[in-house]
Amino acid sequence: MKLNKTNHKIRRLALVFIALSWTYAHTSSALEASNAHEYSAKGETTIETINGLRVITLRDNVYIKQNEVALTGDLAVLQYNKDNELQQVKVEGSPAHFEQAQEQADEPMTGNSDTINYYAGSDTTIEFIGSASFFQPGNTLQCAQIKHTIENGATSGQACSGALSPQGN
Repeated sequence: MKLNKTNHKIRRLALVFIALSWTYAHTSSALEASNAHEYSAKGETTIETINGLRVITLRDNVYIKQNEVALTGDLAVLQYNKDNELQQVKVEGSPAHFEQAQEQADEPMTGNSDTINYYAGSDTTIEFIGSASFFQPGNTLQCAQIKHTIENGATSGQACSGALSPQGN
């Protein structure tokens, strides 16, 4: 009986080692890629494959950064395609937080909401869902839902109030 418990513990440690090794290797290779990103969490991290996607779930005080975009919250789910490229990040929190440094502004773009969906790729988009607020120097929005496309700066919202700075001609 004692041998079975020992074998079970060894197998479990081996699985944890494999998962941690993959996470370390993934983080290292991700930082070298053009769509470099990093992540961390204070709590449990799980890795699984769902419908052909690699899914990493981070718990407790999560932090994800890709290029100039940083996301924080209580829980994050990262999805990668079959080529191990980051496709989507879903962050939940009380609130979840977004920040993006801007080259031509002293202040960063920021946003908060119950849930943040970040879609990586050529048309990088961020959605704020539930009690959403979004600040871009000169503009402030508070909405039920906000969608912002990072590359072109287009922002839209549902059930909003806020202040927009005057646009030059």
